[in-house]
Amino acid sequence: MSAATPSTASKPLKLTSTSQTLPHGHLDYVLDMAFDYYGRRFATASGDRTVRVWDLNPDGLWTNSSLGASGGGNSNNTNEWQAHRGPVHAVSWAHPEFGQLLATAGADHAVIIWEEREGGFKSLATPERSADGFLDTNAGTTNTANRGTGEGSSTWRNKATLSDARRAVTSVEFAPRHLGLRLASGSADGVVRIYEALDTMNLSHWKLEAEIENNPDNNEGGQRMNTVENISSNENLGVSSLSWCTGRFEPATLVVGFSSGRVSIYRYNDGQRSWLEAIRLPGHATSNGVPRGVLDVAWAPNVGRSYHLIATCGKDNQLKVHRVKRGRGGKGDAEGSASQLSLVYEGTEILDQSQAWRCQWNVTGTVLASSGDGGMVKLWKSDFQGRWKCVSEIVGDTTGVAAATAFKNH
Repeated sequence: MSAATPSTASKPLKLTSTSQTLPHGHLDYVLDMAFDYYGRRFATASGDRTVRVWDLNPDGLWTNSSLGASGGGNSNNTNEWQAHRGPVHAVSWAHPEFGQLLATAGADHAVIIWEEREGGFKSLATPERSADGFLDTNAGTTNTANRGTGEGSSTWRNKATLSDARRAVTSVEFAPRHLGLRLASGSADGVVRIYEALDTMNLSHWKLEAEIENNPDNNEGGQRMNTVENISSNENLGVSSLSWCTGRFEPATLVVGFSSGRVSIYRYNDGQRSWLEAIRLPGHATSNGVPRGVLDVAWAPNVGRSYHLIATCGKDNQLKVHRVKRGRGGKGDAEGSASQLSLVYEGTEILDQSQAWRCQWNVTGTVLASSGDGGMVKLWKSDFQGRWKCVSEIVGDTTGVAAATAFKNH
């Protein structure tokens, strides 16, 4: 393992009109945000129990119906609604082939599927805010949410509520398009649940396809790469984050981060018709008093590479990139089955040892972005020798106006 350090030579750059400061309008912290497939819409999930959807208008500005482009005016783009009875921990967009679908995960032990429908009427489902600042649910039902009024308006409708979790649902993500209309959710009870829509034309019916339980002492024959992982039996072993492998020629595969600090790759095995732990990656758990726990995981899109890249960050203040290559079929796989290629762990590089809370890849899987509580986003890129370097930083100042710094060596 090696730590990548950026060059100290830096030069401030002035951001142009490509940046926009948005007042999010929530009454609590924004706990998650997600862009849609085309990057022209994004949704925010908040501790105030609401979800907001934003659109990119023809002028290149992000707008919300209740805030407008600058936080003041009204707009007919998108909306806000109360999605759960508690904080909304995560939000995810489905592929547009299945329509405008959102999945939200909440502290009320539920995953809710929302579908946007066009309609020329004013919905009564998004009530005014009550005296405590939250949406007044007494003014109407919460199964729909208004998006503007009049011609071209639309509503977000609750199509299904998946409430199999026994504790708060902390993460949710739709599967890649080639796997069909599926989603994975992780909850604080330590279980990853895989759901599949029985009929893409009737989103009210979802099947609980599989449950992957957290077994810290058994990796089901997979490769175990952790050197230090002494997990107390009474420690919270909940799921903190998950990410799908998007490779079209790979079987269904997930990377899952746990609050214990463990990072595991699970892969669906056709021969056994079950999800098995393929690799246990170096995690974010220590035994010297440093807080343990995974904060985020991200599987890089694979565009022509013979290996996979997975980014993780945790409470141990480390940002890591793991490299996993494709191997031949393992035990239990049908002989000659191309769909059951195994995964082989190759190595891990520590990119940063400052606090990183979230990490995400660009669409080609070549640039990694990480962010923490210091108001800074760092961009990381690998050079021709495979060494990762910080190539730029984007910093927000106390006034909310962004400034940028770019390093010479990138």
